[in-house]
Amino acid sequence: MNRVEGFTLIETLVTIMVVTIGIMGVLALMSGVFNINQRADTQGQAVQLAQLEFDTLKRTALSKVPATGTVDRTVNYSGRDFTVRQRYCVTAAYCTGEQRSVQMDILLNNTVMFTGETVLTELRAK
Repeated sequence: MNRVEGFTLIETLVTIMVVTIGIMGVLALMSGVFNINQRADTQGQAVQLAQLEFDTLKRTALSKVPATGTVDRTVNYSGRDFTVRQRYCVTAAYCTGEQRSVQMDILLNNTVMFTGETVLTELRAK
């Protein structure tokens, strides 16, 4: 009786199929990690932009900060067009002649990437 050594066609096809499924799983995982990394990068840029915007507000005289309303504007930051939305006097308790509450949203493609709120006051020397 002659015995032939090697793999059968079925064994080879099963091996190829198992390897292909494994590679597809790795590629799907890599794609998911890339998307998560992109979102984290975008959120980091939104936080940096918000910090810059809050710092600009701190240097603005309180008399020039609106008492009410919403202002939207587009800002290009790190190659992305973010929408900066500032809402004034969202928290009424912090809206007096000497202070203003400001809520800031940073949006990218109508998706909120960052939200923060601060109270601006005017310092006076006695």
